Amino acid sequence: MVRKTSLAFAVCTLLAGAPQAFASFDMEDCKWSDESCLLKGIPVLSPENDSRDNLLRLLSQEKSFALPVQSLPADLTRSRDYYFAYHPQWDEITPPAAATVEQRADDTLARQMAELQIAAGEITTDDAEHENRHVSNNTASVSQFFAALLADTTLTVEQRQALSRARLGLLSGATAEQIVSSLATIPADSSAQQYKTYLIAAARFYEGDYANAQQNFTQLATSDRPWLAETAQYMLMRTALNKSSQNSVGEYGDFDSAKINRQDASQAQTQTQAYLQRFPQGLYADSARGMLRRINWYLQAWPPLAGLYEQAFQQTTDAQQLRKTVIEYDNVFGMQFLEQSAVETFPDAPLISYIELLRALRLNNDNKPTLTQAQLDANKAVFEKGGKLPLWRDLQLNLWMATGNYAAIVQAVTPAQKLPAHDILAFGEQVLYGEALMGQQQWPAARTFWQQLLKLSQDPEQQQYVQAKLAATLVYSGDVAAIFAPDSAVTNLRFRSQVLKAQATPELLRQQATQGPNNEERTIALHTLLVRDLTENRFTDWLNDRKLASTITPPVISESFADVNLSTFDWNGDAAQAGYTCRSLDETVTVLSKKADDAHALNCLGEFFRTSQTHVDLWTDSAGNDVLESAISRKEPFGQFDRQSYYQQVIASPKAEVEDKSFALYRAIMCYAPSGSNECGGEEVDKSQRKSWYTQLKSQYPGSPWAQKLKYYW
Repeated sequence: MVRKTSLAFAVCTLLAGAPQAFASFDMEDCKWSDESCLLKGIPVLSPENDSRDNLLRLLSQEKSFALPVQSLPADLTRSRDYYFAYHPQWDEITPPAAATVEQRADDTLARQMAELQIAAGEITTDDAEHENRHVSNNTASVSQFFAALLADTTLTVEQRQALSRARLGLLSGATAEQIVSSLATIPADSSAQQYKTYLIAAARFYEGDYANAQQNFTQLATSDRPWLAETAQYMLMRTALNKSSQNSVGEYGDFDSAKINRQDASQAQTQTQAYLQRFPQGLYADSARGMLRRINWYLQAWPPLAGLYEQAFQQTTDAQQLRKTVIEYDNVFGMQFLEQSAVETFPDAPLISYIELLRALRLNNDNKPTLTQAQLDANKAVFEKGGKLPLWRDLQLNLWMATGNYAAIVQAVTPAQKLPAHDILAFGEQVLYGEALMGQQQWPAARTFWQQLLKLSQDPEQQQYVQAKLAATLVYSGDVAAIFAPDSAVTNLRFRSQVLKAQATPELLRQQATQGPNNEERTIALHTLLVRDLTENRFTDWLNDRKLASTITPPVISESFADVNLSTFDWNGDAAQAGYTCRSLDETVTVLSKKADDAHALNCLGEFFRTSQTHVDLWTDSAGNDVLESAISRKEPFGQFDRQSYYQQVIASPKAEVEDKSFALYRAIMCYAPSGSNECGGEEVDKSQRKSWYTQLKSQYPGSPWAQKLKYYW
């Protein structure tokens, strides 16, 4: 989201920092539904967050559910792993042991089969093999059928066994005709006949013969067998629902809601309501409510669907189910408004309305929100009616932020003297106030405010978020050194590391390399300093600064600090191009400290950078740092090597030896191999210049190994 624009506008548009999450889809990094995929957004309700994050944060707070958020490292001053974005290491997390529910279900089925005298080997299919409408034809539904048989005292042992085997046949894909044949001896006047009718109806349902299935289930809905009556009533809903969508799936499995048969869908809705009225706490009540949401989706009835989701969220009793419902909501309801945001509220659904209107506050290609002030004002009544006026106020503050009306926010919000422990709206309001101060470039006031908010917050996640804001404010105000003062409130090493790499002066880097709070920060500072000494041609300083490495013991060599591994400077020259001899980096820099234009040393310095790719790495830790990334950005970042400039110096030098000049020509041309793009750093030269280098190498140094080696220019 980084834009080349004014500071005030950058503050407005980059306050969320992390890449914009458009919601209604899983990011490429980790799936939102995976247990190991924690919340990646910032700890406020923000238009820039994934809308699923916003919804889960809001609802979890209302229900006092624990959020799936990252935990603090043992020591934030020595770790760069706390930030507001996807963490690659989440993919390595082993999911918690599966709940024992499935095992208990298997045990129940095994006991039932033993009682019915059915051998375990008679189940020959796997639930995972079933798709579409067949997913309900599984071992769980077999167990329900077995339970009904065992509870029905009017059945004989032989009838139970015959019906059980017929149900297992259905599990394996038996047709209605096969079931009729296998149960031919069932007396027509016995209660077993009703179970036979059910199995025939179920087989017809799975075969897609919805008309006959409906006829059979209608007959059973008035059965005097309780399980049969309830299940048949439920299956009438499913039959109508499946019938409505039988022509809506394309050749490649793509679903087109426009091809739904609305008459059948309306019939499914009627049957669902009939089931819930008759069995409000029934075996399939939760499923029926879920089906009712699907039916309204099929009918594109968005206001009623919003109300159903609002009800579903309020009725959720555990965190895992809430997350599943949020996923369903986003896939079904949220997807509808992914490209065209909702700008009107949904009656009786203030929470849903808030989430969708918040989505409408994302900046479009014209850097404007979709939602207007007039539209927001017109929607206020729904929030008043639902007792959710604070949500409307939050939308108003966010609209002012999106339109750059910082003065309105500063006037409307009073800096808090106390902050509730768990009130995301209260915290978010304070954050918007601080962001408005930043938008007005009131840096001293913003600094004081963030420091105070950091003291008030009792939440570790919020505290780290405010640290990023404070660090950005100090950078914008030109007081980078304050971030590294002994009493600094910015203790997160990731934020400090990025500032050291992008904004620190050599003097500040040298200070932190010797006086930093721990070896990790000293290593970051020293690595950055040494790279900059080289890229900025401070060769004598490099020799002196190099000695500081011996004071960092033990050395920091873990993989998480690979970008600042000081051992890179132990380069001994062996990795240089075969046929061109280089001494160690220490010796090479020693030569340059005495003679900065030494051709051979410049070529070897280029070889160091080419073979080690040593540079100040700002990319690895750039994600999830909020507005700090905008604050530290530079048009020309520090510590980026420019090998091409070394070769150009040697090529232009009248004193360079033939070996060195021919090698410099070779390497300068190779900067563009094979893509034609400059991989050596510095400004790209045009193709005519590369051709000139090639001609010079071939014509002036035809006997050199480099002229003989080079066949093309790019």
